[in-house]
Amino acid sequence: MLELRQFTKKYKDKLIFQEADFQAQSGEIVLLTSKSGKGKTTLLDIIAGLKTWEKGDYFYKGQTYLLEDDEAMSAFRSQSIAYIPQDFALIADYTVRENIVLPFLYSSKPYQAEAEIDRLLRTFDLEEVGDSKVRKISGGQKQRAAIIRGLVVNSPILLADEPTANLDEDNIQLVQELLLEQKEKGKIVIIASHDSRLQSIADQIYRIKNQKLIIETK
Repeated sequence: MLELRQFTKKYKDKLIFQEADFQAQSGEIVLLTSKSGKGKTTLLDIIAGLKTWEKGDYFYKGQTYLLEDDEAMSAFRSQSIAYIPQDFALIADYTVRENIVLPFLYSSKPYQAEAEIDRLLRTFDLEEVGDSKVRKISGGQKQRAAIIRGLVVNSPILLADEPTANLDEDNIQLVQELLLEQKEKGKIVIIASHDSRLQSIADQIYRIKNQKLIIETK
């Protein structure tokens, strides 16, 4: 289980979260929803150890993690977290395939993903652009490449920020199916999204309201 307890986060003078609580279980899809600018991406960044907070406790599988311990959080992120960011975070002058394998260069995990990358490139209809520079492909293709990169690392925690934002209906359905696959593998899947269609695959829905995380009944 991943758990954040009584955490407070500010951005400059703005209070984002105040003594909020969050939980996610293995084999569970959790959806974060709110109006824009209320903290969905901030929460994913906290979980990934990319941002610290003013106050709070971070637990994963019963172990405590300190967000201010950069070295420990970097090791934890490398071993345990895959992140599909909203801005894709692709390198424009690298090919699609080079971007997909990039996380393995910063991980102690062995690179054994070639067959899976090929399968996902075919699945997402990106096979023909696998060797193309990212700067030459469309926004929707970049979105799909970022999703593939998040999946092939095979980390126990998968974070996805607006993963369906640039996709058509067919690819949205495909993303839903692949996220359910990750759940069936026993992963913690945490999605931040405005897309109400993702509620159908979520086991738990949190809405950010008044600096708190409110569990919604499905």
